[in-house]
Amino acid sequence: MKHIVLPLSVFLLVMTSFPCTADTIPEPGKLYLDFRSLSFIKDNEYSNPVIEGYTLIGYFVQPTLSYSPSDKITLRLGAHLLGYSGAGRFSLVKPVFSTSWNFAPGFTLTAGTLSGSDGHRMLDPHFNKERLYTGYSEDGLQVRFENVHLFNDTWVSWEHFIFRGDTTREMFTAGESFNWAPGEIAGFLQIEVPVQLQFKHFGGQISNYTEQVETYFNTAAGLTLKASLSENDRSEAGLSGLLFTGRCLTRNAPSGIQSGHGQWYRLFAQAGPGRIEAGYWRSHDFYAPNGDFIFSSVSDHLPGVIIHDRKIITCSAGISAKPLNIISFYLGFDGYYDTDLGKFDTAFTLHMIFDGLFRIAELH
Repeated sequence: MKHIVLPLSVFLLVMTSFPCTADTIPEPGKLYLDFRSLSFIKDNEYSNPVIEGYTLIGYFVQPTLSYSPSDKITLRLGAHLLGYSGAGRFSLVKPVFSTSWNFAPGFTLTAGTLSGSDGHRMLDPHFNKERLYTGYSEDGLQVRFENVHLFNDTWVSWEHFIFRGDTTREMFTAGESFNWAPGEIAGFLQIEVPVQLQFKHFGGQISNYTEQVETYFNTAAGLTLKASLSENDRSEAGLSGLLFTGRCLTRNAPSGIQSGHGQWYRLFAQAGPGRIEAGYWRSHDFYAPNGDFIFSSVSDHLPGVIIHDRKIITCSAGISAKPLNIISFYLGFDGYYDTDLGKFDTAFTLHMIFDGLFRIAELH
């Protein structure tokens, strides 16, 4: 018991002895505790040949120490712990370490632990949004740029390292997420142009594995038009059209699909904390190894099952709240009606995020 009480007492002392606000701007020469946690419930009520239903319920905590020796360099050291309710143990315990360099206005180069999977702003069909819960902590290299009109994130996430003689394959994802918003037209209409590229590789030369080498390439691009409905509560409405492609760059793809494509057309509206959306997904032989299988032509649990053509009416509704600067809350519903299978699948989401930056000490 004493092994738990002592660290907990030290943590509470730190949390209560220093100013703590989420809006704190890290100052050079000062040591900070960045404490981030996320508790989640994701209930997927699926019953179709492509993906089985399942429930994710758990949490992760990511405490890190942050120090900036200058206004351009930030060092972070800590841990990421992921646990599922009822498992009785952590399913993932890994170190967190990164060095970030703000080498030009808006540009950041990060080596080590990256800023979180949701930070890539990738689209669900080829980069599952559940990775916020199951794959938040990524390790690799990232170059990111952001200003009022442009967002660009280029990264490599090394997911499985191999040593000589291992019997498993190395695995990594390389991605590019780009979004251009040139500004308002006629004072109320906004345009966004997203372009996304993603490589997923399974292989490695020094490992002795039985599977074949696999490399997949997925793309997405489109256009979003939206109009502001109110300046006070960020209300807006709009539509978007997105095109997706998927291709296996190695022969004899284990998925049974060499290449495919998809289209997703969506209408959306947001009023204050609430957002609703309706859409139509149509695809032929689409497969993305990192994507949400609800959009896939390949089954995630039935070997050899392929549904070449998918037609799905999608809908979603969600509400976000931020009762405190350091706490945010989300409640959401997603629906998928497959017109060919005649099945309506649903998913319910609830999560709460705590993200606070606390000044600990001044280092000289």
